[in-house]
This record gives sequence, C-alpha cells and structure tokens, in this order.
Amino acid sequence: MKNYLLTFFALVFITGISAQAVLTCYDIQYTTDPTGNSPYYNQTVTVQGIVTHIIPNSAFYIADPEGGEWSGLYVYHRNTSNVVSVGDLVKLTGTVDEYFNLTEFTNVSAYEIISQGNALPPFLELSTANMPSGTNHPENEKYEGVLVRFQDVTIKSSPDGYGQFNIADSSNIWAMVDNGLYAIPANSIVIGESWYIIQGIVDFHSSAGFKLNPRNANDMIKQDTIENSIIKIVRTDPTTDPLINTDVSMNLISTKIKAEWGVQSYSVSFKLNPACIHFSGFDTEGTLTPSIPDYYISSAGDTISYTVTYQDGLIYNQNDALLIKILVKPLVYGESVIELVSFKYNDTNVLNLNDGSLVTKLQKKTAYLDISKIGDKKNIFNPEMGEQIIISYGTKTGYLSKAIVRIYDAQGRLVYTPVHTNITSSTGIENFIWNGRDANLKLLPPGLYYCHLEVIDRSSGDKDNTVQPIVIKSALK
Repeated sequence: MKNYLLTFFALVFITGISAQAVLTCYDIQYTTDPTGNSPYYNQTVTVQGIVTHIIPNSAFYIADPEGGEWSGLYVYHRNTSNVVSVGDLVKLTGTVDEYFNLTEFTNVSAYEIISQGNALPPFLELSTANMPSGTNHPENEKYEGVLVRFQDVTIKSSPDGYGQFNIADSSNIWAMVDNGLYAIPANSIVIGESWYIIQGIVDFHSSAGFKLNPRNANDMIKQDTIENSIIKIVRTDPTTDPLINTDVSMNLISTKIKAEWGVQSYSVSFKLNPACIHFSGFDTEGTLTPSIPDYYISSAGDTISYTVTYQDGLIYNQNDALLIKILVKPLVYGESVIELVSFKYNDTNVLNLNDGSLVTKLQKKTAYLDISKIGDKKNIFNPEMGEQIIISYGTKTGYLSKAIVRIYDAQGRLVYTPVHTNITSSTGIENFIWNGRDANLKLLPPGLYYCHLEVIDRSSGDKDNTVQPIVIKSALK
C-alpha cells in the first residue's frame, strides 16, 4: 500500500515494551470521529493481538482474541512481518497512522512474541446488509481489519479489473469482495451462483470503500457439505509455553456437524516426527469422543490413526466442535508440526485440513547447542557413507542475536566456520546440516572434533558460549 521505504529498520528491545500500557485493537480502532480516524492517531503506543494473516515482506493483521466489531488492525512493517506467524500472540510498539483513511499500525520499534499456535478469533457473522458496498458507508468502519463471515450468498457481479466483485444474501443488499490477499480464480466467480461461505479480513480503499478479502482457498466454501468441513489442530492452552519432556494438550477441532449428514463415525490419521515429539495418548474430558479410542501407531512411530463410532450418531450445531485432545511431549526446542494426513466423517474424506504447530522456546538466555545424526540422536556419523549431522543452535533472545558456529579438531585447530550470521527464526532456534567437509569442501579425516557455539546479544553485546563433541567415524574395512 505504501511505496516508500521505512526510514529505519527497527531492532527489538523487549524491555521497552513492558513499561508502556498495552492497548487492544478495539482501543485503537473504536472511534466516534466522522472521519474514522483513531483516537490514537499519530501517537506511539503498544498493542497486543493474535496474528490472523501475513502479507510476506510487507505487513500483517492482528486481532483481539474475542473478535467482534473494532477488533482488527493492519500492521504495516516489513521486518516484523517476516518473523511472526499466523496464530502468534504478539505485543507491538509503534505508531498509529491513517493512510487515506485506513487505520495502520506502523514504524514498529519493538515487538515480543508472547505465545504461538493460538486459535484465531471467531469470525464476526454478518449479513451483506451490515456491510453494504460503496464509498459512502462510514458505518462500516467498525469492520476494518476484522475477521468477517458471510453465509449463503449469491454472486452479483463479475470480477472487475482489480479482482473486485459483489455478493448478496437474502437481503439483496450488495457487499464487495476483493482478491487483495488471495488470488481468487476469476473463472470461479459466476454471476448467479451460490456460495455457502465467503469469509476473510475487511480492508478499506478510498476508491472502493470497505471490502472483504478472503485469505486463502479455505475462506471460500461453495457448498455446505460434509466434505467441506474444516478440521484443525490447535493448542488447548495457548497462555503457557510448552516445556521439554512435559505433556502438551492439542485440540482436534471441527466446524459444525449437521444432523442431515448422518455422521456415525470419524476417522483420523496424523503424523509427527518422533525425534521431536513423543505421542503420549489422548484426553477425552469435555470432548465429543466418549472414551479413549483404540489407536494404531505405524512401525516408524510417526503416524497415529484411529476411528470413533457413535451408536446414536454425532451432531454438533456450532463451529469449533472439540473432537478430542491429543497429548504430545516436545523433545527438542523449536517448532514441530503435527500433520493432519487424513480425516473422514463416515466414509467421506474431509478436504480442509489444517496442521497443528507446537513451538517450544528456550527458557534461559544461554547458548543452546544440540547435535544429532539424521535419523537418531547420536553425535557420531560417517560422511564417507553419505551420513550428515544436524547442528541445532540458538538462544532465548533469538532474532536479537548473532550466532557463530566453529568446528575444531582434537588439537584445537579451527577447520570450519559453517555459521556466522544473525538468527532470523522467531523461535530462536536454527539448524545447520553438516556433511563432514571443511571450508574447501574436503572431507575431514575420522576423529574427534569439537563444535563451538558463540551467541552475541546484538542489543547489549553480551556473549554466551558452549561446546559439544562430534565424532567422524570411518567405514569398517
């Protein structure tokens, strides 16, 4: 939206956030000013919200956890957009701006990722009559940046040259949809056709007014059918950080389950990396699964499958139907994914599957180093046989730090410096896969080596160091 460069690249000083009052998106957006300007216009403030969408290398949206009117905010800052993820609860310090009457949060000078993998705020269910298209509807201001859903709508116009088209529900009052966040296939928008759900984030442009922007294909569901259900995995308690070797509960959630579908069973298969996550079992308290199901674990230990059958059928008339809680135990720091491989209601495959993410952060501001061979946890490998070693390194301060990884031989001679760079991962943990070669790409001889990590806090200059051994072995003759 803005085509000028920011005048500075903000380094993050988290300690600068804590001293300020923390606002909500509602605080910043709610206004009685006829112009729609925020009461905090031109002020530097701190705000907190959950990331609902990211525009890479440009911007992102945040929202209050409870959703509703005035609950969303557009954050225009490239550097920060590259380190946050959808579902992050973030705290930001920056400036409230009005760009052609679009409220923006910009010039982010500090940010903190409080927790990750959070459920997104609920969609605000609206009639198209609540958000009529056109530039003369200042009453739509309360939807700016908000997650909004329209149901049972009809296409009223073809996409124009900007990808904008109109829809209407039974009110026959038109609302506008735009392809600003997702490249909606133009040939899928046919005048007169009906869609079950079109949802997304509301944007504003002075030449077109307020528009709904779907974020991806899952935000546009043509038919209200069993296969168009949405299944996702999210953390049960996003307010506390997961701990190594401690069980974490992950919710398996579905959209509504309609009576006319005649659901008698559901079957699910999910996959995880057993070197990173240990599957501990299930918890059924407060869920739609009456008892712990019998489950199957693949021989590789990475895929878990089970089926639940209901004698009287399964009906749930609201979204966010909690099917079961999956208990997992993180074994390593960083981000681990729980992949939804398949899901069926009865014998019907559900198409919209959203994987779960578990982020385990370092608890201490020290240099973190973990070395293991691909496939097991040993620090011994044979490069002549094509084996590689994973060097995981990082620190709690993450993106605020620089990491230097050096490899020394048993005599203390430096043979390779594979890493000398700023940490960019939002988790603070990064990986380097080493093939046993030196800086000249020559295989190092068998023997004992030492991996030395130095992390430097770029804001304070403080340094931390740690060392771990690596053994290069030779093939047996």
